[in-house]
Amino acid sequence: MKKMSYSRILSDETRKEFGGLIILDQLMRYDLLFEEREGLKVTIDKLEVIISELNKGFFHSEEQEQELNFQKEELDEAKDAFSQIEKEIEENEKFRINIALVEKNESGLESLLNFLEERKVLTVGEDNYYWPTKKGRELYCQLVEQLETYIIHFEVFAYVDLENGDFGDPKNDLLEGNRWSDLRVAVAEFKGIDPFRVVFLSMMSDEIFFENPDWKFDLGLGTLFDELEQIVQDQLGIDDLSYEDQEGTVSGEDVIRDIIEQGKFLADKSRKSKIETEKNIQIGELANEQILTKNYLW
Repeated sequence: MKKMSYSRILSDETRKEFGGLIILDQLMRYDLLFEEREGLKVTIDKLEVIISELNKGFFHSEEQEQELNFQKEELDEAKDAFSQIEKEIEENEKFRINIALVEKNESGLESLLNFLEERKVLTVGEDNYYWPTKKGRELYCQLVEQLETYIIHFEVFAYVDLENGDFGDPKNDLLEGNRWSDLRVAVAEFKGIDPFRVVFLSMMSDEIFFENPDWKFDLGLGTLFDELEQIVQDQLGIDDLSYEDQEGTVSGEDVIRDIIEQGKFLADKSRKSKIETEKNIQIGELANEQILTKNYLW
């Protein structure tokens, strides 16, 4: 596998794509809950009709009583779920974007929102709020797939002890000090995958972008991804991994190739262990990491 060369400067095009994906992610938080609530409404209506039919007549057999009680329990569960969804919808109201508020308070986002409308990712509803379109929902599913693929193929390289050849475990190890190196950027470059996308997916997975309540302002200002760019610039590259031993120079490519093989072995072992522990998990085909090379907004 040949080492790929990538710029460590984040392009305006990539900033726009990442910004669009962040907005879509936020709007989908409400959209998915709204869709789930509408589905629960249909379920509740159907159950109420069934119960009404079962209640007819003065005499019921034991089987009819059992069926009636079962459907009542189902209705109670559906109503409880509906109440919970209502609360979550209220909590996620803050993620919605109203076109009037954008024009008044968040004008910096206007060009990005217009870009997403032009790409038919978003549309403005009759309520003057932005909503994901069918294409937008499909794009969100692809983003989720990329996030899952990132976790499978790259998280294992976040903490590597280069001196001892160990991989840190966030669940069991104290991941502090200078012992650990983050090699996700070097691994991405070696595999021919844009390191900016790998770091972006990492920050999306950890919800780092939204820790600042003013993230919309920063996005409109164009500074939201400055930290992402700095992370990529600061991390080790392939050439930084070369070293000297008694036999001469060991190239960075040889080092990263060996690290990738070890990381793949650990990732596969962890995945199999999880499948054996949680019986409900089905063994499926491992997601192809090349999905991380896809850009869906251009």
